[in-house]
Amino acid sequence: MEMNLTEAQKILQQYALDNYEEGGHWVYETHEAADFQEYLDEAGGNIAKAKKLVRDHWKLMLEMESNCW
Repeated sequence: MEMNLTEAQKILQQYALDNYEEGGHWVYETHEAADFQEYLDEAGGNIAKAKKLVRDHWKLMLEMESNCW
């Protein structure tokens, strides 16, 4: 999956990859450039806030997954 990502988007993608086993796979495997940009837009371009949004997303996905069993 090769995307043309901005540097900020690459940071978020790498953050998801770095946390792959903790749930980051939900983001790393499913998100495209536009998805990463949405986090950045919502965070007003603040990388730390965008990372929190990414983390919140994968935590929600993990919670939903655990409720399916």
